[in-house]
Amino acid sequence: MTLRTLDADRFAPLPVVRNEAGDIRRIGVEVEFSGLSETRVAEILQETFGGDLDEDDPHCLTLKGSALGDLQVELDTALAKKADRKAGARVMDLLRGLVPVEVVTEPLLPEEVERFDTVIPELRAAGASGSRDGVFLGFGVHLNVEVVAPEARQTMRTIRAFGLLDPVLRAQSGIDVTRRVLPFVNAWPRALVDLLVRERPEHMGDLIDLVDPHVRSRNHALDLLPLFKWSVPKLFEASFSDDRATSARPAFHFRLPDSQINESGWSLQEPWEMWRLVEEVAASERLEALEEAWVEHMDSRALGRTDSAWVRIAVDILDIAAP
Repeated sequence: MTLRTLDADRFAPLPVVRNEAGDIRRIGVEVEFSGLSETRVAEILQETFGGDLDEDDPHCLTLKGSALGDLQVELDTALAKKADRKAGARVMDLLRGLVPVEVVTEPLLPEEVERFDTVIPELRAAGASGSRDGVFLGFGVHLNVEVVAPEARQTMRTIRAFGLLDPVLRAQSGIDVTRRVLPFVNAWPRALVDLLVRERPEHMGDLIDLVDPHVRSRNHALDLLPLFKWSVPKLFEASFSDDRATSARPAFHFRLPDSQINESGWSLQEPWEMWRLVEEVAASERLEALEEAWVEHMDSRALGRTDSAWVRIAVDILDIAAP
């Protein structure tokens, strides 16, 4: 298995294209950046995709009825969301430049994700800044990838594949130092990955029982809480009774990729390819090969138990370039 050369086949399809109902799986996109006001971002989106702009809140605008459905543009800060509207606006104005503007799409068809990507160069040309444009700019791209079905074999295999590939993805992409330090894209604990490999849960109830002692927030590179809340709401409430912010979604919330929007040539194809690698491994016998190697890696002191040691093992199995 080799990573494709970007642009060789733009936005190549996921290995499992349709969900259990036979519909094409959709993907929601969230892109964070600074350097532009919310209003200017919304104007660029409107120029590119059409639609009507709702400007009732200058810090949270909605482009309605665009060619890609409704698009939301907001200054993304938890501080302001907890404040009243007037105080929140003052906080946002003070934090502008450190807090990202975020563009959020509805769930899109794959070809619509590719069309949304056409606005990235327009935002770059207008002055958008990504993670690597400053010391404290730890901005990301999130993909909300619809699952085949919550308890489908591919869903469970994808979760296991991600746990094994997380260190590889971090090493391959060189995640920005600010995002590595901040607790927004934490790796799952190694003990959880070990449990997933050894137990191989087949049902959401069993999965949430394994995850519960190890994951207590959404701040992980793959956030499973929206999927848990959608598929097993009673178990979710029992495990995360203090969680009020999570929206239920039949989707993987992939939070790891950096926003490199200011870098020439960068596009959403890069985070797309990161996720596609996870699903390709999940759909192939390479997953079993990785799992066997992981058990040996965890059990043998001779192999070492560092992430860098595991990355060397994994890239050899997958036949991809070493970072």
